[in-house]
Amino acid sequence: MLDAVGSDDGALARPTVTVAVSSRDLVGHGSRADRPLPGDSPAPAPPALAAYLPPGTTLPDPGTRRRRGIVRRRTAALVAAIGLASLVTVALLSTSLGGSAITDQVNTRLSSAGEQAAGSLARVISGRVSALDSAADRLPILAVAEGSTTANPAAMADLTALATAEGKSQGLVLTSAAGSPVLWTGDQDPLDGLPAGWGASTARAGSLAVAAPSSLSAPAIDVVVPVLEGGGTAGGFLAEQYGLGGSLSSLQSLAGAQGMKLLVLDRAGGMVLGVVAAPSDGASIVTSWTPEASITTAADQALRSGVVELDDNGAGGPAAYSPVSGAAWVVRAWLPSSTLAAVASLRVAVFSICAALALLFLAAVVMVNRTLRGRDQTEAALIIQSAAMEDAAMHDPLTGLPNRLLFNDRLQHGISNARRSGRPMALFVLDIDGFKALNDALGHSAGDAVLRETAARLQASVRVSDTVARIGGDEFVIVAVDADPVQAELISAKVRQRMEEPMTVDERQVPVGLSIGQAAFPEDGGEPAQLLRRADTNMYRDKRARKAEAG
Repeated sequence: MLDAVGSDDGALARPTVTVAVSSRDLVGHGSRADRPLPGDSPAPAPPALAAYLPPGTTLPDPGTRRRRGIVRRRTAALVAAIGLASLVTVALLSTSLGGSAITDQVNTRLSSAGEQAAGSLARVISGRVSALDSAADRLPILAVAEGSTTANPAAMADLTALATAEGKSQGLVLTSAAGSPVLWTGDQDPLDGLPAGWGASTARAGSLAVAAPSSLSAPAIDVVVPVLEGGGTAGGFLAEQYGLGGSLSSLQSLAGAQGMKLLVLDRAGGMVLGVVAAPSDGASIVTSWTPEASITTAADQALRSGVVELDDNGAGGPAAYSPVSGAAWVVRAWLPSSTLAAVASLRVAVFSICAALALLFLAAVVMVNRTLRGRDQTEAALIIQSAAMEDAAMHDPLTGLPNRLLFNDRLQHGISNARRSGRPMALFVLDIDGFKALNDALGHSAGDAVLRETAARLQASVRVSDTVARIGGDEFVIVAVDADPVQAELISAKVRQRMEEPMTVDERQVPVGLSIGQAAFPEDGGEPAQLLRRADTNMYRDKRARKAEAG
């Protein structure tokens, strides 16, 4: 492939030109002039050549030469077909194996993080169950649970000691077998968050752990254990509300290090706690959550199976669901769908390499027919010239930016993609304030320098996916794809900030102002002309406001 690429720094990628080679070019012209038809009389050897032949040597007849040409061309075509088929097979195998390896790596990363988070929570739960079991075995608490009518300060002392021994304990209650409070300490009542039938569930399973009805920014857990009488029956229950602040901090560190989102969900899909990696560093707490049917189903399946469940085909991206031992909870470790973009990138890279090898292979076959070399070079030169002309027709010669022709194409494509994906798009129209006066005062060369510097600053202010174009005079435009109102305002603010810095023209500082008009798709229109009109109108409104502000 021959690439026509501009040399300007930050310029947009130029079109890629592919030299097409037909199978007929690979094996020769095959025209009637190259060989005689059947029945034609053999042509005599040229006298000049015959004079140099050794005695007794004769030239092959045209029929033999024709048959050799056919064999050569068929051999070249067969070699080309085998080579191309081999390259395609290698490409398919490479992308399949490589894609599976990348997906397995992502799944391993998700499973490891999910299991680590689930294990951390399970240790907290088992630790509290063990502490409550130990307290439930103490004689003063057993006596109260068994219905002793005598005041027992020792039981209260044990309860208070258990609460103060662990700083995250928010409330402790000792109940009767019927669940009525007997002794309690702390600020929170753990009985408020227990589900119906909690006593029977605790007695049957030996413990119960459920999420406390607290805020997502300060999650807590209710843990209940039975206080067993001599016959092994539950004479009462010991319940504690325990803050999960430490677990929340641990999950924040894990999510930040892994760049993922971690949610602890119950069987109904409700969130116990959640953290998400921040764009810069660390992780933030998820403070709102609406259960989703697909996520709830996956969490319930993981709880039923008791093993990690993987979901590579989720709408939001790959996820792993890891059950938490000791509670009906599941840790959902999630990564955005862009994580698996490497699979698509691998496919593009492998097929690009194979395509390049195929071109080299075909070029080697083409070399067999030397008579095509000159024509191939001429065709390549013409294609390069055509690409250069096409490039010049679509870019502004002064700034190197796309011109109006290429801008219209980018704008139409941006609208089409936004309409298809349902994502927003922003269009900016920008005009240099007082450019004509500046051009008249300093000269055209200074005006050209201002235009080039403005183009460079605009390109430095936008994202790689955005398009900056000059559509005439001192008027520029920006097509910002996937730009919601917040992102559009950030782009506008960044442009203004850069343009507020004076420019150095001919060793003098020149202040240059810029008026900006903005339009959003689809709010301000669904067609290019509508968006341009709205952005242009807003630009002139901004220009008038700036003049009024300047006095």
